[in-house]
Amino acid sequence: MMRAVVLLAASAWLPPSYAEECYRADDHNGSVSFEVKQAGAPFRGKFRRFGGEVCLLESRATRIDVWLDPAAVEAGLPEIDAALKDKDFFAVDRYPRIVYTSHSVEARGSIQLAHGVLEIKGKGHDLDVSFSLQREGNNPIVSGTLTLNRLEYDIGTGDWSNTKWLGGEVNVQFRATLSAK
Repeated sequence: MMRAVVLLAASAWLPPSYAEECYRADDHNGSVSFEVKQAGAPFRGKFRRFGGEVCLLESRATRIDVWLDPAAVEAGLPEIDAALKDKDFFAVDRYPRIVYTSHSVEARGSIQLAHGVLEIKGKGHDLDVSFSLQREGNNPIVSGTLTLNRLEYDIGTGDWSNTKWLGGEVNVQFRATLSAK
């Protein structure tokens, strides 16, 4: 008990540079795009709206809580964009957010690994996301990639569940310059 009190008292005297700082991630300063194989060729799209919070301690992320707006998905053709928002894909009327929340983050040299849960269409699955964190002036920049199986989240149901036509593996790339809150 005494040791806990001493540690708590000592942490109160740490210089401000050791305090966790939380930053805003938003679509004004970044991008989230995806690629999946369709009939063997790359099919690409992006999400125009996203946001959330990334907390840092020195040069290490401590917490990540971010979201995407699936109603802001764009693939370049209006009919495809409409199909992606419909019930077979993102069902945006019923599920207005895609959410990733970390429960821990570990540093692995210049790469960091977030352990968390990705929730799409009400289905949450554990997902580890590797990313890098750099600074450009005073602004931290987070970037990385992740791969997920779209079928685990019911993305592309019905005729679209056949992976011969639309691949099951989706690669997601993200980059965001974080802003002070």
